[in-house]
Amino acid sequence: MKFFITNLLFLSILLASEQLFIISGVIVNSNNSKKMYKFIDMIEKKSGYKLKPFYVNSYAQLSEELRKHPNSLAWTCGAPFVEDSIKDAQQLVAVPLFNGLPTYSSFIVTRKSEKGKKLIDFKSRIFAYSDLRSNSGFIAPSVILKQNNFDMKNFFRIKVHTEIHEKSIEAIYRGLADVAAIDEYVWKEYIKANPKFREKLHVIEKSGPFPFTPIVAGENVKKEVILKIQNALVDMDKNELKTFYNDFLMDGFVIKNSDFYAPIKENMIYIGIDL
Repeated sequence: MKFFITNLLFLSILLASEQLFIISGVIVNSNNSKKMYKFIDMIEKKSGYKLKPFYVNSYAQLSEELRKHPNSLAWTCGAPFVEDSIKDAQQLVAVPLFNGLPTYSSFIVTRKSEKGKKLIDFKSRIFAYSDLRSNSGFIAPSVILKQNNFDMKNFFRIKVHTEIHEKSIEAIYRGLADVAAIDEYVWKEYIKANPKFREKLHVIEKSGPFPFTPIVAGENVKKEVILKIQNALVDMDKNELKTFYNDFLMDGFVIKNSDFYAPIKENMIYIGIDL
């Protein structure tokens, strides 16, 4: 029995020390192993920090896995980072550049056949959202509603949880939902790859800009390791930048401190999220 407990303890320590690169729905086709392996391989070669791709279906699971594997990295959303930096000492590594800026917007999307011109025109309708902790998919529209004296809890007749923005877009397209809040980056990349959606859907409102989805590190990743990874991301050469853009439609990375995410933190507090 003692041998079993000892080995179980050793196994739990070994698993906790595993260095993962955890990713959820922050990018289109996030489980595309080919482009993620190229990206992670670039980080490994330039920083010397070995990482294993690990895909999850929600920001809650991403946070849990990073908590269990505190030597790991993750590509997360701004809102989960705000919460996890407080609760789990999650560390900010770098922020991607989208159209040359470390920011993006939240788009309110519906069918062109709908009469609604703003989110508040869809009271008692069906709302699709990617994740309860998604800044662009849930928190930003919640802020819009509260600014207009409405509450996300009872504004819509039905709220459909889709897990990722792409499925929210598809739910609107197929008539399974009436309106959704979509990450600007995902919207632009997804309709570029699937032009049929542009024929039937359109953006009627936007909010932001907000700090973009960050690369973060678990509590146990040492500062010197983070510095090496930051250098790997910020100092990509011309070929690396070209590959990164072709795979992700992003322009590189910049270094920011945690205060950069203060606008998202303020919005979370504004709608009643306990931090």
